[in-house]
Amino acid sequence: MTKKYDIIICGAGLAGLSLAYSALSSGVWTNQRVLIIDKSTKDTNDRTWSFWEKSPGIFESLVHHKWNQLVFFTNDQQRIDLQHLPYKYKTIKGLDFYKYVRSFLQKLTQVEWIEESVESVESPGDHCLVKTDKGRYECKFAFDSRYKKPDLKYGDQYFLQHFKGVTIRTGNRKFNPDQAFLMDFRTSQKNGTTFFYTLPMSENEVFIEYTLFSKELLTEDIYDHELKTYITNVLGVSDYDLIDSEFGVIPMTDFKFKRRSGNVMNIGTAGGDTRGSTGYTFTNVQKTITKIVQAFERTGTPFFKNEHLGSIEKLYDSTLLNVLAEGNYEGHQLFTDLFKGTKAKTVFSFLDGESSIIEELKVMKSLRTWPFLKWFTKVVFRYL
Repeated sequence: MTKKYDIIICGAGLAGLSLAYSALSSGVWTNQRVLIIDKSTKDTNDRTWSFWEKSPGIFESLVHHKWNQLVFFTNDQQRIDLQHLPYKYKTIKGLDFYKYVRSFLQKLTQVEWIEESVESVESPGDHCLVKTDKGRYECKFAFDSRYKKPDLKYGDQYFLQHFKGVTIRTGNRKFNPDQAFLMDFRTSQKNGTTFFYTLPMSENEVFIEYTLFSKELLTEDIYDHELKTYITNVLGVSDYDLIDSEFGVIPMTDFKFKRRSGNVMNIGTAGGDTRGSTGYTFTNVQKTITKIVQAFERTGTPFFKNEHLGSIEKLYDSTLLNVLAEGNYEGHQLFTDLFKGTKAKTVFSFLDGESSIIEELKVMKSLRTWPFLKWFTKVVFRYL
């Protein structure tokens, strides 16, 4: 038997739950019967989202910590105090997000949540058909956030942003809980563009993430070794307790993701909401969700025309990825030039796709001209 709903959300991660919460809390889906399908119970802290923001967002109450001072360290030990205000850097724990949204949804009789593995999502006509390992479901509109590596075409770049993060507690050093190290390149660059995020949650508790932009993952022992080396030799922390850890991989690619197929909309990374040049996803997801909800309120459908990360942003991302792939302009030097030559608030505006032409020119001016001009020309030619 095929069960019927108005809307089906496949995947209860950041994108799926943000959509459900936004559409239902705003009253736009008041008369819609909604099914959420995910193979996981979402009862663990499987990830942490960090992002910059100028003003409080829809999930401000879930912000675990925020920082008003951001610092950048170069590979040769130089410190740069970033000029980023009015942007603040924030972090939200995955488990806090899951609990909050699920608690809200459980109060709504129109929402059903099942734990099954989605096998296919299709739009054979003016409806959608979702097949799982246990059943078949039909709806008017489906939203799919399941991600798998796409079939790349010749010339497509595909980097991995892979990281291991640990939360430690120590008594032999006091951290400034209002100051975070946004990018700390004081580490070996032999495995690719490599840096640390250092985010103090209090004077004696800090989240530290070892992050790389490369095309290959490392063995587990390398992540652990580099974290220990950084904590001991760079931060000067010799005695600490490990509180928590997490591991993740985010694609950084210029592949052209498809937003819509019939009445199926791809959201999250699967829909192109992960910025190819940075791997940041949280803010982009919220912007896409806002467009979907506004379209639904206006037309009764979730379809919108203009992506907030448009063609020019995609060209910029593809150019940067090709520059990194070529290897002549090392990643640590590229980001050092960027933050030395441009105020961080301008960089953030640029990466959010909200910059003016003047701001974009400032970003370009801070970087080496030839590598970017060469690859921008090639990328434009390829796109045309």
